[in-house]
Amino acid sequence: MKIDIPWHRYALIVLLTDRMHASRQKFGKTALQKLVYLLQAVFNVPAGYQYSLYLHGPFCSELANDLDYLHCLGGVQVSLDSSSSGYSITPSENAQIIKDKANDFLSEYQSEIDQLLDTFGPRRVKELELFSTIVFVDRDAVNSGRNQDRDHFIREIQNIKPHFSREEIVSTIAELESLGYIQSRT
Repeated sequence: MKIDIPWHRYALIVLLTDRMHASRQKFGKTALQKLVYLLQAVFNVPAGYQYSLYLHGPFCSELANDLDYLHCLGGVQVSLDSSSSGYSITPSENAQIIKDKANDFLSEYQSEIDQLLDTFGPRRVKELELFSTIVFVDRDAVNSGRNQDRDHFIREIQNIKPHFSREEIVSTIAELESLGYIQSRT
């Protein structure tokens, strides 16, 4: 009997935790969800998570479960953040052991992870929510063959995320287009 343990997933979570902690960035459950989604969708890193659109944008229950398991393994510490209404994820005593188990994977995708963290690491969670939702809707439109003009695309995002202003949505779309992370629309 062979047990397939997804060490690459666990190591990725630990590495993102280490890097966000080292750069003194707030890092919680929602930020983790969005960063891993963007890493897969934008930078094509095959972590193997399947996302669906949820309350705060793309969400994967498997990733949430992996985080809980990593907490039990001592790879990360997950605690309530007293300064916000969310959680804080920080490195824990077994972080290096877990990263070592998937060193080949982490090395192979180091450049993409660096790009992700340079581009999206410093962003607030609310910004990550909008960035990841726009990328999700863009990928869904492309994969399903929906050819949307710019106004229709903006309206679709507004319907999903009504708490963001049209200006915030338009600005974020323009930024993602300029980076080449979503399809340009006319």
